[in-house]
This record gives sequence, structure tokens and C-alpha cells, in this order.
Amino acid sequence: MDIEKLKTSVIDNINAQQHKLGELSLRIHSSPEVAFEEVKAADWLTQYLDESGFAIERGVCELPTAFRATYGHGKPVIGLMAEYDALPAIGHACGYNLISAATVGAASAS
Repeated sequence: MDIEKLKTSVIDNINAQQHKLGELSLRIHSSPEVAFEEVKAADWLTQYLDESGFAIERGVCELPTAFRATYGHGKPVIGLMAEYDALPAIGHACGYNLISAATVGAASAS
């Protein structure tokens, strides 16, 4: 396996997603939802991952807005975690809209 070709492929994939990921981040930012109520954000993130070929499991750990997205099989197994809730009365001052978009971008970059 040529590592440089693999790196180039991943970078190209991320660059190709840049516009869509930016829109996703802005959409989440413009519709802040506090913890355990991030229905829209969870839907938008899972839709993005579903369109990228991930299998989606919603309602993980009995939390309606939590999800698990899986891709492929075998090893290694890599886990990524993203938060997408907003702060009460402040909105996304915490930057979770950026973190969640970056995480789904990283997950779907391969």
C-alpha cells in the first residue's frame, strides 16, 4: 500500500466534501438545540452519513438523538465521537456545530 497515494486520496475526498460540510455546520449552527433535544442536528448528521454509505443505528443507549454510524467490517475498528448540542440561551458558542461536521467529514473521508 502506497501511503502517499492513500493520503492524497483522503485529502482529495475531504476537499470534495468541503462545501457540503460547511453547509452542514452552518445549518446546525442556525438551528441550535440543547442537549437531548437535538432532533434536527441528529437527523442532518445521520442523513449525511447515510448518503456516504454508513449504516445508521438511531436511539443508541435509549437516547432518541444519539446514533451510531458504521462502515465496513473487520479491523481496525475506529471510533469517532461528536457532540452537536447547543448551550441554553447562547447557542453554538461551544463550536459543536463545527466539531460534528468535522467528525462526519473525517469518518467519510476514506
